[in-house]
Amino acid sequence: MKKILVSIFLITLAASCLIGSTAINPFNASPIERDILLSLRLPRVLFSAVIGAMLGLSGSVYQLTLKNPLADSFTTGAASSSALGAVLAIALGLPVALVPIAALATGLIGLLTVYRLSKTGGVINPVTMILAGVVMNIVASSVISFAKYFFEDSLSSIVFWLMGGFFVVDWGKLALCAAVLAVAYLLFAAKALQLNMLALDEHSAQSLGVNVDRLRSIAFVVATALVAVAVSHTGIIGFVGLIVPHVARSLFGSDMKQNLFYSSLLGGLLLVMADAASRSIIPGGAELPVGIITALLGGIFFLYLLQTRRERFWHG
Repeated sequence: MKKILVSIFLITLAASCLIGSTAINPFNASPIERDILLSLRLPRVLFSAVIGAMLGLSGSVYQLTLKNPLADSFTTGAASSSALGAVLAIALGLPVALVPIAALATGLIGLLTVYRLSKTGGVINPVTMILAGVVMNIVASSVISFAKYFFEDSLSSIVFWLMGGFFVVDWGKLALCAAVLAVAYLLFAAKALQLNMLALDEHSAQSLGVNVDRLRSIAFVVATALVAVAVSHTGIIGFVGLIVPHVARSLFGSDMKQNLFYSSLLGGLLLVMADAASRSIIPGGAELPVGIITALLGGIFFLYLLQTRRERFWHG
């Protein structure tokens, strides 16, 4: 199954490079089409795969450590708080290199606030976490709206960026995000056994020698770093981290040694397909922001989870 899924992923990558406003025949490509393929399509497709893997991986870690099937970068407020820092950095005209740092700072603040609000007597309440995430989204959105109103010169850039997409991609951005993904994945893979123990109740995990608070803190910081770097380069692309971990667990089980890999792979596959659709769905060469597609898919999936697992959410 693993080889089949990897093969599907590679085939999708190759096909996505040929799909867009201008379809490219790799066996009979003109010099201009070859330039489009190598300079524009290839880095964009690889970039969408890396961003999807980052969001899928972070969602898997969020759901495990928070013990909440609705937890992801969007529902926990991490994405919107990260977007807040990035928007303020853009509005204030800060150097491009500082945008991911600002996104990481505000993303951590937002997630830690949600985490503290949802923890009662040392236990995380899933319903309270979702409510706190909604509040964090509202607060971050209101500040972002103020930035759009006050910094009129940057309005078009902020609005365009918030839609979420891969409009400006280069090999440098791809290398940076790929490096962040590789470091995060290797760190989580090294702690996969401890993460599996964390799926038990906290007292059982501690009795097995796991420093729960330290492990959860590391997981929060690294997962939020993934979200912050992704958001700072693409805008808000929601719900990838919600959908993908559920699919990975349904198909391949809950063992984090497997789930980390499949969540990353399926996240990359989903976003590559969504990006290919965004480049092809509107005739005439116009592009639909990929964040719109993932939000639609995520909203439908969110409603499905609420309908099928309602009792678990409200009664633990």
